[in-house]
Amino acid sequence: MRKKIALFLALLLSLNMLGGCGKEDTPEPTDGAEELKTNYRFEQCGLAYRLPKEWLQRDNVNLIPVTFVDVAGAIYAKIEYDYTPNENMDELNNIDSQTPVEELMIPIFTLLVIRDENVDSQAMKDELALFKNCEELPAQEGFHFYYLTDYIGSTPKFSEDSAKMFDTLKSELPSLRQTVETFPPDESTVQAQVAEDKEHLNFMSTTLKGDPITSTVFYDYDLTVINFWASYCYPDINELTTLQTFYEQLKQKYTNINFVQVVIDTPGEEAEKVVEQAYQEAGVTFTTIVPDQNMASWIIDNLNGLPTTIFVDNTGKPFSTKIEGVQDLDYYMETTQSMLEKIKTGE
Repeated sequence: MRKKIALFLALLLSLNMLGGCGKEDTPEPTDGAEELKTNYRFEQCGLAYRLPKEWLQRDNVNLIPVTFVDVAGAIYAKIEYDYTPNENMDELNNIDSQTPVEELMIPIFTLLVIRDENVDSQAMKDELALFKNCEELPAQEGFHFYYLTDYIGSTPKFSEDSAKMFDTLKSELPSLRQTVETFPPDESTVQAQVAEDKEHLNFMSTTLKGDPITSTVFYDYDLTVINFWASYCYPDINELTTLQTFYEQLKQKYTNINFVQVVIDTPGEEAEKVVEQAYQEAGVTFTTIVPDQNMASWIIDNLNGLPTTIFVDNTGKPFSTKIEGVQDLDYYMETTQSMLEKIKTGE
């Protein structure tokens, strides 16, 4: 179930990414009405299209875009729009639901961008197997483009009215297809984004309790203190009581500083049992993050040992200052206060 919720969270984040990386500006409406944004152009993908305005005007239509660009992947880029009716939205957000995501929504269409050398890759074959119709769009300088419709990968749980609405959306796909354009992808923008991302601690994972958490947790604070630890450090290297007191004092003294811990060898049943025992002994109440692949890569590249404590700003960008090894409460408080002063003075 946690995987389902995490997937839905990923889809919502993808929606934000999609809206921010290439939406064309639309003139402000003159009649005071809100103008629907339907035109999209993505330089990274080499794709432009216009959504049918009717899709955004109808009731009972929730569009969830999924998009990514992977310069080294078998699939260079993918843009997919999924449909889910109002009746399924609560269950998508219900952490106790046992219904798989694929039974709650279904792709309306998918656009793929594939390098010439990956056209016959297994990843491409797997994507094609999920759709009844595949149209190849005009190729561009080493890239092939595909427009996929009529998804056959799963059967969603829709009411009769919602199934009819989905059929209506499908009937309007030809008008969307007429707007699709291809052009050479701008890989330089992707590389620039990758370089920028490496400067930030980005993740999309869960807490140790199983709740979804992402790097947006940094946005609400001027400064976040992150302690990296592992279950295999316990009991020889254990400063949890100090860190819990540190966390409590931060809450009392500051509203713009947060503290979290990352246990680097989770998830894992044995590791979680050890951490649970250690946390109970220390009375831990701060948030603990299970690292995802992005964070795990960052840890490998940036940490020399455990425990290590770092500081990040409200964009998730780490400062160069690190606290390595076990320290006392005064040292943690003094270093944190010093970091906050640097932020205030812009150093």
